[in-house]
Amino acid sequence: MICGVVIFNEQMENSQTIGQQNLSQKITRFLETHAVIYQFFRFVCIGFLNTGLNFLVVNLISKALGISQGWPLGAVTAAGFVCAVIQSYPWNRTWTFGNEQGVSLWANIVRLIKVGLLGSLSLVLVFIAAKLSAPAYFYALVLVVYLIFESVLWRHFGFHMSNWDHEGHSFLIFFIVTLIGLGINSSLSSVISVHLHITHSDLDKNLAVALATGVSLFWNFVGYKIFVFKK
Repeated sequence: MICGVVIFNEQMENSQTIGQQNLSQKITRFLETHAVIYQFFRFVCIGFLNTGLNFLVVNLISKALGISQGWPLGAVTAAGFVCAVIQSYPWNRTWTFGNEQGVSLWANIVRLIKVGLLGSLSLVLVFIAAKLSAPAYFYALVLVVYLIFESVLWRHFGFHMSNWDHEGHSFLIFFIVTLIGLGINSSLSSVISVHLHITHSDLDKNLAVALATGVSLFWNFVGYKIFVFKK
């Protein structure tokens, strides 16, 4: 009787293992045949990473200079956006639209979580600091920690910029697409910040930047996909 129960349990465990493997294989095949879905997931996670850097730079500069709205905020937002773009290119070139091979589905999911989590935690800290009207040095400290963790992730994933086949034409198109996104982001943040009055200036400022960033996010993905990193 006991032997029968043990055999039954082993069969159930084997069935569950096989079922999990089949599910993993089905998801992997689906993502391989619909690469744009996985690319978009990666792009969104990198978007959180870039947005985290963007908001840290924007808040650091704006708090240091006493800027909270209008076209001066648009100029500060442009500086933050440019920093995020410089960071965005290697991540999207290497990971989102790259030819990564030999990484399992679950390993890729963990990577998505790690990248998205770093960006999300940065944003959470920014919004908490904005609500508490934190000083500029707080954002500087978070920015340093953020850059350290990002560097660790990049190296842990095994990415190397030296492996690129550098093309000036590709980067030029990337710059043009990003420049249009910059115009969208900066203009919207300037206009929205003037008309948005929900709480106090620090939080309203970040809400305006968040809305503008969301719009520019979709523009950048479509532009990068069609014009820059096309296969």
